[in-house]
Amino acid sequence: MKILLIKPSALGDIVQALPVLTGLKRQWPEAEIDWIVNDSLKEILDGHPCLRRVILYPRKRWNGLHRLPEIKRWGQKLRDEKYDITIDLQGLLRSGLMTWAARSPRRIGLQSAREGSRAFYNEIVADNALSAAERYLTCLEHLGIAPQPHDFQLAARVPRPVGLEAPYIVLHPYSQWRTKLWPWRYYQDLIDAMPEHRFAVVGLGPWFPLQAPGRLLDMRGKLSISELVAVLDGAQSVLSTDSGPAHIAAALGRPTLVLFGATDWHRTKPAGPRVSIHTAGLFCSPCLKRRCWRDSQIECMSLLEPLQIRELLAPLAS
Repeated sequence: MKILLIKPSALGDIVQALPVLTGLKRQWPEAEIDWIVNDSLKEILDGHPCLRRVILYPRKRWNGLHRLPEIKRWGQKLRDEKYDITIDLQGLLRSGLMTWAARSPRRIGLQSAREGSRAFYNEIVADNALSAAERYLTCLEHLGIAPQPHDFQLAARVPRPVGLEAPYIVLHPYSQWRTKLWPWRYYQDLIDAMPEHRFAVVGLGPWFPLQAPGRLLDMRGKLSISELVAVLDGAQSVLSTDSGPAHIAAALGRPTLVLFGATDWHRTKPAGPRVSIHTAGLFCSPCLKRRCWRDSQIECMSLLEPLQIRELLAPLAS
C-alpha cells in the first residue's frame, strides 16, 4: 500500500499531524508513506522512522505562470507513484490541487477544508473536534484506526549545541502575531527571579537584550530546525508563546508552559503529555485578532506577571 499525506505547513501543525502518520504505519506496517511539506520545513520530518520519503513543495519559487511547466512535471510525478490513499490535512486550494494531481482511488479531506478544496476529495471526514490535533486524528478514525494522540515519534537527530550540557530552561518569546507576545521586559524579570536556573533563548524575531552572566545562552537566530529540536529535547522545561516551538517541545514530552492571550487555547493548545496552559482570563480573550482593539498595551498578556509565571515554571523545571 502507498499513502500520501499532504500537510505543507505550518511548523506546529506539521508536528500535530505526526500521530496521523504513526497511526497509519501502526495499522499498515508495510505501507510506504510519503509526505508533502514546504521545502523550508523539511527538517522536522527528515529521518522520521515512519516515512519513506519527504516530497518538497517549493512554495516561494512557484510564484508565477512561468513556473507552470515545472509544476506540471511535479504533479505528474505524484500521479506516477499511484498512491492508494491521499490524505489532505491542509485543506486549502493548493493542497486540494495536490490531492487531485495524485489521482488516488481514495482522496480524503476534512469537512473544515476551505477555498473549494473539498471539490477534490471523494471522502470527506466530519471534524467537529475543537483542536487542530483532534481534527487531524478524525482521519484515522475514518479509516478504522484507533488514534494514539501522543504518538509523535519525534526525536532529536543532531547533537545539542556546545554549552547546553547542564540543566536549562528554554524561553521562546516570539510569534507571528503581536497579540501573542509576552512583554519583552518580563523575560528579564523572570530570569532575575530564578537565579538558581540556567536559560537558553531561542527563536526568530525582533532583538531585545537579555542579561544573566553565566546563566544565559542566547541562540536566537542561530538554530536550524533540527538543532532547535535538539535544544528543546534536552530542556528541563519550556516557556513559550502560542507558536511552533511550543508544539515541538510538547511532542517531545518536555514540560511545556504556554502563555495564551489573543488565541483560543482550546483550538491551538499543543498536544503532548506534559503541557500546561496559562491565560489571564480577560473578558475580551480570545479575540483571535492580530492587533489589539484597545489603546493600551496588550493586557491579556501583560497581566501574566513574571512572579506568577515563575511559580508555574519552577515546579516544571525541578
